[in-house]
Amino acid sequence: MNTVSTIVGSNQPRCYNSQLKPFYHGKQQRYTSPFDGQCKRLIVQSVNPNLENSWGEQEVHTKMPSSTYLAAWLSKIMVNPSGEIAIWVLVWLAYIISLFIPSREPVFDHYYKPYLMRFIGQLWAARSPREYSLRSRTGEDDRLVRRITHALYPRSLIVFDATTGIWTAVSDEAVVKRKPYVAVTYCYDDMTPSGTGMDVLVQWVRDATLHQGFDAYWLDLECLLEDPTQKAQDLYRMSDIYRRASFTLIILSDETAWGAWGSRVWTLPEALLSRELRYKAGNNEVTHINLFQIASLAYSHHDEESQIINSFGLGKDSLERLDRNLHLKEAIWRRKSSSPQIVNKEGNSQERYRAEKVYALMGFFEHRILPDAEETELQALARLFMANDTDRIADRMVSMLPRGRRAMKQWYTKEDEYGAKLWDIEPIVQVIGVTCNGSLVLDGCRAAAIRWKSFPSVAFATRRSIRRLLALTVPFLALTLVVASSLALIIGTWLKNNWIYYQDILNGSIPDLLTTGGGILLAISLTLMIFAPLMTTYGHSGRVVHARPWLIGVKGVISAKQASEYLYGGQIGDFRRTLYTASGSPLARPTEDDSKFREGHTSQYEAALTAPPYDPIEGHMFTLVDTVSSTIYYFRAHRPPTVCLFTGTEGGQGRFVLCSGMCSSSELRRETVLRMPSYISAYMHTCDWVALGGQTSGSI
Repeated sequence: MNTVSTIVGSNQPRCYNSQLKPFYHGKQQRYTSPFDGQCKRLIVQSVNPNLENSWGEQEVHTKMPSSTYLAAWLSKIMVNPSGEIAIWVLVWLAYIISLFIPSREPVFDHYYKPYLMRFIGQLWAARSPREYSLRSRTGEDDRLVRRITHALYPRSLIVFDATTGIWTAVSDEAVVKRKPYVAVTYCYDDMTPSGTGMDVLVQWVRDATLHQGFDAYWLDLECLLEDPTQKAQDLYRMSDIYRRASFTLIILSDETAWGAWGSRVWTLPEALLSRELRYKAGNNEVTHINLFQIASLAYSHHDEESQIINSFGLGKDSLERLDRNLHLKEAIWRRKSSSPQIVNKEGNSQERYRAEKVYALMGFFEHRILPDAEETELQALARLFMANDTDRIADRMVSMLPRGRRAMKQWYTKEDEYGAKLWDIEPIVQVIGVTCNGSLVLDGCRAAAIRWKSFPSVAFATRRSIRRLLALTVPFLALTLVVASSLALIIGTWLKNNWIYYQDILNGSIPDLLTTGGGILLAISLTLMIFAPLMTTYGHSGRVVHARPWLIGVKGVISAKQASEYLYGGQIGDFRRTLYTASGSPLARPTEDDSKFREGHTSQYEAALTAPPYDPIEGHMFTLVDTVSSTIYYFRAHRPPTVCLFTGTEGGQGRFVLCSGMCSSSELRRETVLRMPSYISAYMHTCDWVALGGQTSGSI
């Protein structure tokens, strides 16, 4: 079921399918049927059903043939006798009857059930210029953006005319390109509460500029234009302004204002990108200062930002580009805007860009984006990452499991719960756009639907065995013998009663032979019928060498043995048909020193079983069973994930994102990320565009 955002009213559709047909339904959690692509209410099998959730819950059950399921239960009682004799007899009779009822045999299939959803909404921003996006309504001129990219000079400067003694704004391109100037950085929160005021700030800047032998400066109060389009272009070239300046002048109200200045969003890139730094505190003289001195005075997270300082200050301890950009991003996000609004020299206020931090960060990237006052941080960051796709930052983040639960609702991830670094992940998807909600639109995903309603009847094969094949025929042979022996008894008894009519043509021993032989045969067949459940169970025992691909979910915790019984029925023997994962989920535990094999430890089941079934922050406890790798996983999520996306690889395992569907927007919400064997992706169908991981607020 593929949907697009819509206002839901009494007569408004809740969602649309891929043919844009409207559908009307309630607010319960939905899923896309892998059979017909229809939007249906989600029914979840649960260890302890709860009727208060937004999805329907029912007891855990299986769709395997009744004879197999009943035989497993009967065999368990026969092997471990209890006082349930009367119940056993009733179940045994039901088992005998089920042998006569034809059941639909499960069929093999090479693939998991497909995910038939696709994102059909409009893109907010697109990677390809050939794709329409909602941002194109603003009339962004790519040719103008390219020209600004290589301009490397301010739009305007404040220049001193020595003949008149007047400072004037100069925007003549020929003059600005060749004019040496001073770039000014300050903190609004420092200058305003101190009583210094903007007029005093401007006067300090002008005096310092002339005192240092220059006659031009750039100050945002006087040089940033108020027109939204022009201001966006000024922000676009901000990094070039500080790179090209002869030096950057830091203005402080006094020597104690370093902390306020260092906590401002823009001061970090302004300092790091400058070729030389000087500062002026109050009426003091202009003083030279280096980046290390500034870091010790102004940066409260100096220890966390030391690698950045060393890289820019000395050119040593160089960071890889991907690592450097992530360090810079976190450093900027630790800082705050100096005020909720931008105030110019005349005191007119202008709304601050919501994605201001992204625009401060983009100066460190090779390619920048034109600021947009309407976009959120998530949208702007996605555009920035798409414009600088060499590192594929967004593509990699999709596969990460956030440490913080809040970050699960969005695609941006700071730290991976599994301890992997961003460069450890090799993405197999491409981000091709971003939605209005800040979700990433992905292409190239392999996907599979997760079944929650019940355990299906799974087609599987075990190692070939003549004994097991013969065991499977015993119940039906016993039924045949019961019928044959009963007929022999009936015929023998009838002949005895009517022997006077047939004594001339039949041997006298035939009636006795029929009744005696029929009785013996009936006793043998009834004995076989009593032990038939054991034969059926033994016939389905053995190591599973191949099973139809299924991903099956359960709300709550079941053991690997229980999962095997729901999938394949009982068995006689100690074959482990379903294994615990060694490293596939945050709850996984390896065997470590107590085994020479790589496998999951049974203690993870005990830990999951004793853990609270619901945590307000982490969500409900769920179980996922994969029949291809024969592995069971335990994880927490707030909603049952109905889709499994293969998005990348890491450390010898695949990264599989489990998502729930947002019916009204045709987007997916990340619930958790599992590390599963990469080869199971070969059993998944490729799918169309999917939108993953946005949120309305769009903040990071």
